Amino acid sequence: MKKLSNILLIILILTIALTGCSNQPVNKKEEYKKSLTYSNLVDSSSQDEVKKAMESAGIALENIDSFFQNVNTFNSVIEGKGLVKDGFATINSLEPEYDQIAIQEMWDTKNPEFIGYNCRITSFDLMKDMIYIGKPNTKNSSHLFMDEDALENSPENIFNEDEREQFESLFSFIPAENTKDISVHLNKVKEDWKSKDIKFLNSDNVSLISVFFHSEEDSYLFIGHAGVLISTEDGKLLFLEKLSFQEPYQAIKFDNRIELNDYLMNKYDVSWGQPTAKPFIMENDELLEGYRENPNNPEDN
Repeated sequence: MKKLSNILLIILILTIALTGCSNQPVNKKEEYKKSLTYSNLVDSSSQDEVKKAMESAGIALENIDSFFQNVNTFNSVIEGKGLVKDGFATINSLEPEYDQIAIQEMWDTKNPEFIGYNCRITSFDLMKDMIYIGKPNTKNSSHLFMDEDALENSPENIFNEDEREQFESLFSFIPAENTKDISVHLNKVKEDWKSKDIKFLNSDNVSLISVFFHSEEDSYLFIGHAGVLISTEDGKLLFLEKLSFQEPYQAIKFDNRIELNDYLMNKYDVSWGQPTAKPFIMENDELLEGYRENPNNPEDN
């Protein structure tokens, strides 16, 4: 009888461990990334390094050229203000500081009609050959009005008609349930993308990173930030992003996806007490491996 009790106890312990692992809160004692190695791609050495990684990963040369043309235009217009001028720099923070007001003023002076490109436009421009959308549906794209304004007033026609439809379809909002359960929202995204026949090609080398937010108004999910993740030949990761319309381009080096998660959640998981779900991060059509909450969020302390 005692032996049977011990066996039952072991089974109970294992059951709790296995069922609890998927939704455990962040372990506050676990090491959390505190520094960042990044570049704003101002100099030729950093550009050459990133170009080499892009080419090795299989990104089309046309898309690479478009990316760096836009990088050089932005950096030139803002005269490199607040940017890393030489190579990659390491800071003891997860968030570089930029003078957004000054950058905005400099950009608006030279581009009164064109607001620039953002994270979604930049990511899709790099990956448009690697994202297949068999059944585009743009009925829920109304929240992309600023993206549309940028594309309408852009000096370059970076998307053709079909690509623009695919862009709107990919980044459309998704109706969601009023719940904080991320697994429920994750399934909603998968269902929506499956209905559009969205497939990610060359996913071993290049992937779309999407930060999803849950809007309280009408309860829907939307991609508030996006970037492109490249696996480099040395086994590391390179993350490319345009922070926002009037914030710079960044290339960031990570050792693993947990570090990428910590960087993104440090920036976006900062609200507390809201009735909506926390932000969650997807790599292509799956939850990012190593996804965890921001342990510095006051709600969780």
